[in-house]
Amino acid sequence: MRTYSHALLTWATARRAHSAARAASWAALGATLPDLPILAGTTWLATRRLGRLSRAELDTEVCARRLFRTPDTAFHSALPVATALVLYGTSGARYRRSESALLPLLLGWAGHVATDTLTHGSDARPLLWPLSSYRFHSPVSYRERERYALPFTVAEHAAVLAALMSSRKHHS
Repeated sequence: MRTYSHALLTWATARRAHSAARAASWAALGATLPDLPILAGTTWLATRRLGRLSRAELDTEVCARRLFRTPDTAFHSALPVATALVLYGTSGARYRRSESALLPLLLGWAGHVATDTLTHGSDARPLLWPLSSYRFHSPVSYRERERYALPFTVAEHAAVLAALMSSRKHHS
C-alpha cells in the first residue's frame, strides 16, 4: 500500500473511532513512520542525481544503501512495534493518559506493518527482524502486476476516496 494511503486510511479510521483530531493525526503519523527512511533516502538521492536516474534505478539504488535499508527494515518489522506496544501496556499510568499521543502513534505504526505484510510480494521485508530473516511473500502486491497490482490499486484508491468522503460528511 502506498504511504499516503496508509496515512489517509489510518487517519479516517482513527477519526471515526475517536472524535479527537489530535489522536487521529498521531495515528496517521505512526502509519507514515515506517516509510520515512526510504522517503528521506529517495529525496536525498534524487536531489543529488536529479535527472540522471530513472525511477526504477532510483528505487534500486536507495534500497541498496544500508544507510536507508536498515532503518526501513527495522520500522517494517513487527518486533519493534510489538515490543513498544507491550512496554506501553505495562508502563505506569502516567504514560497511558487518555490524551497521550503515544498509543495512537504505535497503533498507526502497527497497522502499517500489518497492512504491508499483506500487500508486499517479492519486496516483502523480514517480519521479525533482527531475530529472523523470514519474509512472508503475499500473493497480493500493490506494485506487481502478476500479483494483482491493478485491481488492488483500484480498490486502494476507492477506499481512500470513500474514507475521505465519509469523513467530510461525518465532520461537516
